[in-house]
Amino acid sequence: MLTVYFSVLVVGLGVSVALGVPFLETRRETRDQREQALSAELSRQRAIIADYEATIEAYRLYAQGDPELAGASL
Repeated sequence: MLTVYFSVLVVGLGVSVALGVPFLETRRETRDQREQALSAELSRQRAIIADYEATIEAYRLYAQGDPELAGASL
């Protein structure tokens, strides 16, 4: 009887490991893909912000160089 319980326990443990490992690997891969997508989106947003900042700075320099616009901002 003890052998039957032990066998059932070992088989149950084996099935749990056989099903659990692929599931955990799939979750890890999904998490890694999501992390890469978020990192790429963050890089894209930073590039957009840098472009906006450069555009704003260019407009400021243009406005400082134009006497008509420089007087209008006062």
